[in-house]
Amino acid sequence: MPKKTNLSFFISLSTFSIALLPIVPNAINSICLIAWAFLMLLNYFLRRKGSGFASPIITRPGNKPIFFLIGGNFILLALSLVYSIAPAKGVDFLVAELPMLLFPFCFFFTGPPFPDMKGLLTKVFTIFWASTCLMTIWIFYHYWQQNLFGEFGRASSFNTIFRQVAEQSTDKHPDYISIYLVFSIYLAADRLMTVRSLSSRLLYGVSIPVMIFLLALLAERSPILALIVGTVVLCFLRIKKRTLRWTVMLSLLAFFLLIVRYTPAIWSRIIETRDTPLETPVGVHHNSTNIRVGIYKCSWELIRKNMFFGVGAGSDRPLLEACYTQFPTDAYRITYYNTHNQYINFWLLGGLFSGLLFLGSIGYALVLSLRRKDHTLLFFMILMSISFLSENVLSRQAGVVFYYFFISLIIYCRLTDTGLKAIPGNKP
Repeated sequence: MPKKTNLSFFISLSTFSIALLPIVPNAINSICLIAWAFLMLLNYFLRRKGSGFASPIITRPGNKPIFFLIGGNFILLALSLVYSIAPAKGVDFLVAELPMLLFPFCFFFTGPPFPDMKGLLTKVFTIFWASTCLMTIWIFYHYWQQNLFGEFGRASSFNTIFRQVAEQSTDKHPDYISIYLVFSIYLAADRLMTVRSLSSRLLYGVSIPVMIFLLALLAERSPILALIVGTVVLCFLRIKKRTLRWTVMLSLLAFFLLIVRYTPAIWSRIIETRDTPLETPVGVHHNSTNIRVGIYKCSWELIRKNMFFGVGAGSDRPLLEACYTQFPTDAYRITYYNTHNQYINFWLLGGLFSGLLFLGSIGYALVLSLRRKDHTLLFFMILMSISFLSENVLSRQAGVVFYYFFISLIIYCRLTDTGLKAIPGNKP
C-alpha cells in the first residue's frame, strides 16, 4: 500500500508563502495566511483523532503561556468592544489585527508539525531576503522609468518623490518597506559570514549596499536608527577580540553617520527635528515633528482619562479627531493621524494591562535572545522596538503579519530542539 502523505509538506509550503510578504499584494497575503491557519488547525484536529494523515507535533511542554503573552492583547482588545463608543470600527480593526492571534495560537497552542524547525527557519529567512531583493529591484525599476536617480541630491523634503513612487509601486508604506530592508540587510550580513559558496556570498554581499541605498532614499528615521543600533550591539556581542571589536564598531558607526549626513532626504529630517520647537502646529506651519507633538498631547489626555481600561478598540479615531480640533491648524483635519507610537496605542485602546502585556512580550523576547545567544531574534527585537516608538507598525497588515509571524516563528524555533520526539499520545 502507498505510504500516507501527512500535512507537514503543505503546511511548509503555506509557511513559505507568508515569507513572500514583501512582494505579494495584501489580498494574496491574506489568502496565504488563511490557508496556513486552516492547515495548521486541520492537522491539530486530525492529530487529536489519531489520523495517520496528521503530522506529529514537535514541541516542548509549557508553550501555551507564551501564546497568552504574545497573542493575549487580541483577547483584551476584543473584550474592550464592550465599552467602545465605535464597536463597528473596533470589529474592523480586530479583523485587520487577526494575525496577532493566529500566529501565536498556531505556534504555541496547536504546535507546528515540523521535525526540523531550524531548517524551516533558514528557508523562511532565505525566501524573505530574496523577496525583499525582488521588491528592491522592482522599486529601482520604477525609479529608472521615471528618471528619478538624478533627484537624489534634491530630495530634501519629507514627502519625497522616492517615497511616493515606492509606495505606489508596492502598495506598502515606506516605513514597512524600510523595516523589511533593515531585517534583510541583517540576514544577508549574517549569511555572508556563514555560507561557503562563492556565488552565494557574492549575492548576499551585493544585496547589502543596494538595500542600504534604497533605505537612504526612503529616509525613514526609525528603521535607519534601528539598523545603526542593532549593528553596533551585535558587533559588540559577536566580536571577541577587543581591539577588532572597537575598530569594526567605530568604522561601521562612522560609515552610517556619513550616509546620514550626506543623504539630503535623511539629513533634512534631522535638521527639521532639531530646529522645530516642541509645540503644537499653528496655521500652515506644521511638519512631521510638531504634528507629533499634538498627537502625543491628545493621546496622553485620553490615556489619563482612561488609564486602566483604555477607550476600547475602534474608539481611538473619533476621540483623537475630537481632541485635535483644539489646535489652530488644518493639518489634523486634512489627514487623520493615529497615535504614531505602538506602545501608546496599546495603552490607549486596551488600558494599562494591555500596554504592560505588550511590553512584557517584548521583554521576554529580548531576555530569551540574550540567554540563547540568538542574535537574529535580538536584532529583530531591536528593529521592532525602535520602530514602535514613532509609528503604529501593527495597525496595518504589512506590519502585523511581519511582526507576529517572525516573533512567533523564531521564538518557537528556539524553544524546540531539532529532532525532539513527538509528544506521547500523538500518532504520526
